[in-house]
Amino acid sequence: MSESTPLTAVEAAARLGVKRQTLYAYVSRGLLERTVDLDGRTSLFDPTEVDGLRQQRRRTADGEVPSIISSQLTKLNEEGHFYRGESVLDLVAADTDFETVADLLWESYGEWQSTETDTAIIRSAQNGLAEGTRFLDRLRVSVAVLSATDPLRNDLTADALAAAGRRIIAGMVTGLPKLHLGRRERLADHLWLSLTPSPGLDEQRRAVNTALVLLADHGLATSTFAVRVAASVRADPYSLVSTGLGAVGGILHGVASSGVHRLLERAEEVGPAQTIGEELAADRMLPGVGHTVYQQHDSRAGALLDDIRAGWADDPRLQIALDVQEVVAGRLPEPVNIDFALGTLTWLLDTDPDDATALFAIARTAGWLAHATEELDEKPLRFRPTARYIGSP
Repeated sequence: MSESTPLTAVEAAARLGVKRQTLYAYVSRGLLERTVDLDGRTSLFDPTEVDGLRQQRRRTADGEVPSIISSQLTKLNEEGHFYRGESVLDLVAADTDFETVADLLWESYGEWQSTETDTAIIRSAQNGLAEGTRFLDRLRVSVAVLSATDPLRNDLTADALAAAGRRIIAGMVTGLPKLHLGRRERLADHLWLSLTPSPGLDEQRRAVNTALVLLADHGLATSTFAVRVAASVRADPYSLVSTGLGAVGGILHGVASSGVHRLLERAEEVGPAQTIGEELAADRMLPGVGHTVYQQHDSRAGALLDDIRAGWADDPRLQIALDVQEVVAGRLPEPVNIDFALGTLTWLLDTDPDDATALFAIARTAGWLAHATEELDEKPLRFRPTARYIGSP
């Protein structure tokens, strides 16, 4: 059976390991969606959604709270993921601009230009920051400044959110004080010039664009769910992005790629095998390894690593990263993920390890606002979990 073939109620219940009555209870609670076959009687279920619920039920014992939210944005599977039905791997293969992908997610198209005024006010605000201020914190400042200067920020129409998204993302990149002079063709080129003074090869700048495209959305990751909750109370787009930035800064979410960067720095000093051996001996979780969605292969990692191999083929450090990947593959059952590829990219760029988190956040801003736009079509204030008091009498 193809994984795209709908499951009958019997098949879905068997896959979940529950009775049919329980299956329909999941439907009534909004955890699963049911469609009806052409005969008007047979219930059908999406196998991807069933598998997602099965994974969540397995993780519930670890304290996670399961929830399923219907979305038309991104579909995930082992072979790749899709933005509004478009294969992300095909978009990467065609070297599609990140801007085009963001517009696809928003279903809104417009100009991607950061005004001189926006750039000036952002840089003015950031001039007061310490020299070592993290890239991610600079993004937060940029968003706050742009919010304070937008009198129409409470316009929550889809086109207005998309326009704000273009302004926010362009402002995040072009307002950075590290931006060097050089050739600029698309947003990835602007970002490249904020990361390194080197003009870089075309293949290297392409890798930055590839990273942005691959990271633009990934379903209901923690930061995205936080943004949807904020959207349910009708927060403005700048507040929505600030919500996402707050969540992505958590050490268990957006900073894994920074850990990979530091892991590779260590591998350059003492060798890949000893580095991985040290991590395993200390019983530390290896950053950039394993994923709750991808059990066998994270296609995003493969796509970005392919571009990295092409761009840094003559860089001897590339082999160090590939050797680390090989050691991991020989010692652990889980595959490397997109965080490993992103950390490898920033390491080869000779940038700060924390810049990987900021690059992730810039890309994911597109997905955050796409999910927010979708959430605005739902009933407001729909997220209201009930707390069960277990404190002192």
